[in-house]
Amino acid sequence: MTVTVKSSAQQPLERLILVLTLVLVFLMAARTPLESDLWWHLRAGEETLQTGQPMLTDTLSFTRAGEHWINHSWLSEVVMALVYRAAGPLGLGLLVALLAVVSMGLVYLQMEGPGFLRAFLIILASLVAALVWSPRPQMASLLGIAVLGGILYLNKWRQRDLLWLMLPLFLLWSNLHGGYSIGFLILAAALGGEILNHLLGFTGPEVLSWRRIARLALWTGACALVVLINPNGLDTWRIPFQTVGVQTLQQAISEWASPDFHDLAQQPFLWLLLATLASVGLSGRRLDGVDLLTVIGFAYLALVARRNFGPFALVAAPVLARHLWAALQSWPKRLPAFQSWLNQLAERRARAKPAPPTLARVLNLLIVALLAFAAFIKIYIVTQPTFYGALVYSTSPTAAVHWLQGNRPTGPLLSEYGWGGYLTWHLPEYPVFVDGRTDLFGDEIIGDWLTVVEARSGWPAVLSQWDVRLIMLEPGRPVISELDAAGWTRLYSDDIAVIYGR
Repeated sequence: MTVTVKSSAQQPLERLILVLTLVLVFLMAARTPLESDLWWHLRAGEETLQTGQPMLTDTLSFTRAGEHWINHSWLSEVVMALVYRAAGPLGLGLLVALLAVVSMGLVYLQMEGPGFLRAFLIILASLVAALVWSPRPQMASLLGIAVLGGILYLNKWRQRDLLWLMLPLFLLWSNLHGGYSIGFLILAAALGGEILNHLLGFTGPEVLSWRRIARLALWTGACALVVLINPNGLDTWRIPFQTVGVQTLQQAISEWASPDFHDLAQQPFLWLLLATLASVGLSGRRLDGVDLLTVIGFAYLALVARRNFGPFALVAAPVLARHLWAALQSWPKRLPAFQSWLNQLAERRARAKPAPPTLARVLNLLIVALLAFAAFIKIYIVTQPTFYGALVYSTSPTAAVHWLQGNRPTGPLLSEYGWGGYLTWHLPEYPVFVDGRTDLFGDEIIGDWLTVVEARSGWPAVLSQWDVRLIMLEPGRPVISELDAAGWTRLYSDDIAVIYGR
């Protein structure tokens, strides 16, 4: 592997590019912190703060009331609740944007090539990951992936053994979010890829010796044990299998569905994947076994569920940078016309009179300051009560909730899956039928919910089984047209929600 040493003249430019790139990432991530699961995370965080212990028993629903809940995000919920207490939506918006910036900054440092190339690839990766940037504990997993990637990058490509840092990383990660399991997938790809390197006869300083592979395996085992330092105890090991075992996820939750590439917002994933494959083919550089298994594995996960776009972007971008930079370096040898153009460009740059250092620094600072100002103005505007409240009102059953608060009809209440979290925060006196905690509700409750809202065979029996007295759904649900004939009474309606009672 060739390591390019940058001259002292290049270093300020590289730093400027890095800073500008991260400001642009902040600008992309600065958005209204509004997401359906946000509210139940805040409610759980508040209950943890008030009781002084993690919330591990369900008190938010009537279908799982009193049952044990493996709350893998308890620490993130506490952080989110504290931030919301201190700074409201603005604080949550800043938290999401800063986590995005730190994550992408760490990925930038794992890349090869000049600053302009890395900046371009970070923006591309950010377009992919932006679909999952939201005020949820998943942001902690994106940060964990970036940190783990940095540790493994230093160990493999820079021969700096900092594997011990994985212990505090996994200890913290497993308390922040159940996505710590993604870290073990990365480690499995690292171990499997190094074994593959040996089987293929690869050599070089970046190929771990058998002794170093054993050392990585031992640290991986230690990480598997350290995650048990967790209020959930041995249940922590069950977390990765609970959610993925729910068969109804793809029917009920869009983020668990496969990508729809007719949607332009989802196409950057394809661009990143195809660019990586093309760069590997054109670079003339040997594809490392670790890179191969990592890209294939996470591309598969992203093609199965779009919620995995973020992890794929973080692990694929460094691989793309390695091979794209190698391909670009080989072009002058393959294309004489390209070499001639580079020579002419170098001559013009040599003849150009450089700007005075002081003036250059002032201009650089001015550019950074203007972009940073625009980024903070954006995050301020989109989190102000007028803007934030209008968005909440247009996407949530706010008016219907006000009607329920004023009239107090008798529950239990069955609502939209995506409204469950909103109700746990804004209407806590009505426990929900279901919310975003898929690992808690499983196929039974989510399946019952689908049976009702889609008016499948047996839907009245489901309502009787759970003694549902109120139904609040979107007007277009199939069951709405069936309720009048079934003896239900329409109590309230608007463009967003319809309430029926019996």
